[in-house]
Amino acid sequence: MGSRGANTRTKIVDVSLELFGRVGFFNTSVDAIAKEADISRATLYQYFPGKDEIFLELLDVCGRALFRVARRIGPLGPTKVGFDNLNWWLGEWSWVFDRYSTMFVQWTSVAMADTSVRPQIDTFMSGYTRMVTARLEQSELQGMEPRVASMAMIAIVHRINLFLATDRTYGRDTQAVVDSLSVYLQLLLFPETPSSVLNSIPLETPPEDPVIEVPPLPSTAGLSAADRTANLSKRAVNTVRTLVDAGATQFQLKGYHRTSVDDIVEQAGLARGTFYKYFSEKQDLLVAISIEGTEQAIDHAARLSKIDLTDPDTTELRAWISSFTAFMTRYSGSIGAWTEKTTDNDVVTQLGICGQAAMDSAMVADLITRKRDYPFDPVVAAIIFRSLVARIPQAAQELSPPLSDEATADLLIDCIRRGFFTHLT
Repeated sequence: MGSRGANTRTKIVDVSLELFGRVGFFNTSVDAIAKEADISRATLYQYFPGKDEIFLELLDVCGRALFRVARRIGPLGPTKVGFDNLNWWLGEWSWVFDRYSTMFVQWTSVAMADTSVRPQIDTFMSGYTRMVTARLEQSELQGMEPRVASMAMIAIVHRINLFLATDRTYGRDTQAVVDSLSVYLQLLLFPETPSSVLNSIPLETPPEDPVIEVPPLPSTAGLSAADRTANLSKRAVNTVRTLVDAGATQFQLKGYHRTSVDDIVEQAGLARGTFYKYFSEKQDLLVAISIEGTEQAIDHAARLSKIDLTDPDTTELRAWISSFTAFMTRYSGSIGAWTEKTTDNDVVTQLGICGQAAMDSAMVADLITRKRDYPFDPVVAAIIFRSLVARIPQAAQELSPPLSDEATADLLIDCIRRGFFTHLT
C-alpha cells in the first residue's frame, strides 16, 4: 500500500472514531463514514469489508496501548514503592481511556450485544486479564486468588473510567478519582499497607460530610406499565407484563440498539400488532422498563442504607447482594442504554440519574459515619462501590471457570470490607 492508500485508510479510521463518538457504533453506517471521509462507498470497501472491521482496527490500537502500560507496571505490594507503582499504572490506564474514550464507551455497549466483534473483544480481555494476573502473582498478594483479584481490578477500573468519560463522577476530576481509586485498590489488594504509605499521595481532602442530592423523579404519568393498563382487563395487564418481561430479557441479551420489535414479540409469543396496541415503538417500551428499574434501584438504595456493612453476620448483606445482582441482570440492557448513551430519551436519562444518585447517596451516608487515618473521599468511594456491585457479578461469570454465586458474594464482601473499612479510627 502506497502513502496515498495509507493516508486514505487512516482517514477512514479517524473519521469512524469521530462518528462512533458522536452518534454511536450502532447508529453509524458505512455510507456515513464514506461521506465524512469524502470517498465513495466502493473506495471504503477497498480497505475494510465493513464497519465491524474498522472497529476492530481501532480496538487493536487502544488495546495495544493498554498492553504497553500493563507491561511497564513496577512491583506491587504494601510498600510506598508498590503503592506508587499502582498509582502510576491507574493514571496511565486513565490516560489511555481518555485518549480512546470513544472506543472504550462503545466497546462496553458492543461487548454487551451479540455482534461479530464480540469474540475479539473477549479474546483481548482474556489476554489482558492474564497479563495483570501474572503481575499480581509476582506481588505480595494474600487472601485473594490472583486471577480473581485481576478480574475485580479490571472490572472496577474500566467502569470507573467509563463514568469519568461520561461525566458521572459528581464533578470529581480525573486526578482526584484516580488517587482515591489507588487508595481503594491498594487496600483491597494489600490491606496490611501502613497508613503512612496511603498518606504519601497528596489526595485532596473533600468537604466535611459531603452529601449527594437525589434529584426529583421526572414526570412519568401514563408511561409505566401500570399506567398503560389502568382500568383494562386482567388479560391486558398480563399481556403488557409479558411484553415488558420480554423486552427486558432481549435488551439484556442483545443490547437495546440491536433488539428489534420482532425480537421482543417472538420472545413474548405475541403478534407484532399486539405490541403496537400498548407501545408506540421500542423506545416507548424502554421507558416503561426504565421506570420499573429505577423504582427497584431506589428500593435497593433504601435497603442498603439499613445494612451495617461491617457486621460480622453477613446474612443481610448477602441477601442484598443476591437481590441486587438479580436486579442488574434483569435491567442491564435498559441501564446500558443510558450508561453508554445509546438512547437520548430525556425520561430514560433522568431516571438513570435518579437511580444512580439514590444508590450513591445511601453509600455516602454510611461511609461518612466512620473515620479513617488516611485521606478518604466518600463520594468517589460510593462510585467505586456502585461499580463493583454492578460489574463484578457479571465479570465473575466470564472467568474460566466462572465463580459460583456464593464465591461471588464472598468476593464482593471482601471488596467492601478490605477496600472501604480498613484503617478505621
